[in-house]
Amino acid sequence: MSQNNEQHICCNHDHDHNHNHDHEHKHEHEHKHEHNHSHSHGHNHAHIHSHHHAEGNILTAFLLNFIFVIIEAVGGWFSGSFAILSDAVHDLGDCLAIAFAFVLEKKSKKKSDAVYTYGYRRYSVISALITSSILVAGSALVIYGSITKLISGGNDDLKSGWMLIIAIIGLIFNGLAVLKTSHGSGANEKAINLHMLEDVLGWAVVLIGSILIRIFNLPIIDPILSLCVGLFILYHAVRNIKGVMSVLLETAPTDFDTEEYTKALLETENVCDVHHVHIWTLDGENMLATLHAVVPSSIDTVQILAVKKSLRKKSEAFSVSHITVEIDFDSEECCDSHCAT
Repeated sequence: MSQNNEQHICCNHDHDHNHNHDHEHKHEHEHKHEHNHSHSHGHNHAHIHSHHHAEGNILTAFLLNFIFVIIEAVGGWFSGSFAILSDAVHDLGDCLAIAFAFVLEKKSKKKSDAVYTYGYRRYSVISALITSSILVAGSALVIYGSITKLISGGNDDLKSGWMLIIAIIGLIFNGLAVLKTSHGSGANEKAINLHMLEDVLGWAVVLIGSILIRIFNLPIIDPILSLCVGLFILYHAVRNIKGVMSVLLETAPTDFDTEEYTKALLETENVCDVHHVHIWTLDGENMLATLHAVVPSSIDTVQILAVKKSLRKKSEAFSVSHITVEIDFDSEECCDSHCAT
């Protein structure tokens, strides 16, 4: 029976509230393998967490959106504008999506446990998927309504003055919400920001439309502009869903160069080969990696530790926040030879 030594190296966690945590764990297990393997798990969480900011930003966006739904519903009724009424319905859906996003964002910050060993960060991604799906549905309804209005020739009873006032208020409310969520880097905040950006564009369109209707008396401008906004948001929502699905399917992040990363690791002293390299992300922000590093069977424990430290440092340079390394010796066959990567 051979013995596997597993050594876990955990690096510093830097939080925006200035707490540093250093962890080093050593585990030794006995397995019934024919080969000796040394495993190392390096955890580098050098990113800056902004969990409380994300929750606060989403809550602010919800409150601003909810208050404005009431304002635009009343304004849309009095103005007779389909663009305003359809946006009121859409914003009500936004409120539900944002409320749901807030709950899941909060849950995603829970610490890992025996069941969720990687933590709950995927809840934030699920929320982004739901939010973006609601955007797709809302945009489709706006497009359908706009086409219907275009066919009928528009609404001759439009009150452009009311439209102008509501549009200005809408730009203020939704502009504040966009600013609050514009700096978020998580998939959830990005999806919420897209919601808010949609509303800002929508009200900019209503503002322009109300001025043109007032000057040229062309009510058909209202559904034309609504159609343009609906198509724009549909495009971006679908693109956002594509990004979220990439996270859920655990593909390598689109901006990550796996080949360059592998080449950099191969330059490590005493590393003969690197294989089984897998890169993915849990939440669209933090990248993780697992890999096998082949070293000469003649090197000692101190040199193996140096190899693991160097691999961890090079991973940090590629913004990989969590790395798991299995050490293979050049005198043995890889126990995972069935893996094609």
